[in-house]
Amino acid sequence: MFRLAICDDEKSSAAEAAELLEKYRKSRGGLEIKADIFYTSLDLLSAIEKNVYDIYILDIYIDRINGIELAQTIKKNNEDAQIIFMTSSNAFYKDAFRIHAVHYLEKPILEEDFFDALDRVCAIDETDAYFTFRDSGQVHRVLSSDIMYVESEDHYKRIVIGQDSYLIRSTMQEIKKELDEPYFYELGVKCLVNLKKVLKITKDYVVMEDGKEFNVPRGKYRILSEMVLKYTF
Repeated sequence: MFRLAICDDEKSSAAEAAELLEKYRKSRGGLEIKADIFYTSLDLLSAIEKNVYDIYILDIYIDRINGIELAQTIKKNNEDAQIIFMTSSNAFYKDAFRIHAVHYLEKPILEEDFFDALDRVCAIDETDAYFTFRDSGQVHRVLSSDIMYVESEDHYKRIVIGQDSYLIRSTMQEIKKELDEPYFYELGVKCLVNLKKVLKITKDYVVMEDGKEFNVPRGKYRILSEMVLKYTF
C-alpha cells in the first residue's frame, strides 16, 4: 500500500488532485493508496512527525513555507520520499529538478500527466524487492539491492548493508532463495555477493565496496567478470 500526502492551500485544487488520484487508483486495478489532504505546510509538517508517506503531491505556492522548502524538509527526514509538484508557474522548475522531484505538473493538471507522474512512482516501488529478517529480536525490512553481501558464520549468516551488519540464523540456500535477484552471485557455499556492490575484480579475488575481499572460485573469473560489468554499468 502507498501512503500519499496532498498539500495545497486551495481546497479546490486539493480536491481536484484527490479526484485524479481516485481515478488513477481505479484505472490501475484498485491499487492500494491511502491519501491524506493538508491545506497548510505546518499541518503537513506536524503530520510527518508521526506518519511516514511514500509520495507527496505539493503545491509550490502554499503559505509562508513554499513547496520547494517543504520538500527539502521532507527529504531531510526521508530521503526516499517521492515528490510531485503542482503549480500554475514554471518558475521553480530548476529547484524541483535539483531535489530530484518525480514530476512538475502545471495547473490545470491534465489527467494524462498526473497518471504519468504516479506511474513513475509506483513502478519504482513495485520493482524494488525487499528482504525481511529478524536480528536481536527486531524485525528489519531492507531493499535487497542495498545488501552488499551475506557471509556464513557457522549456523548464522551475517548480512552486510553499508556500514551495518546483522546476524541471523538461517541457511545460505534459504537466503539465496529469498534474494531471488540475478545480481546476487554465490561465491562457493559460504558467501553470497551483490555484483552491483563489487568495487574491483581480479582473477584471484573480488573487492566489495567496504574493502572486504573474497576469493574467486577456480575457473569462474571470466563469467564473474562479465556479470560484474553487466550489473555495475
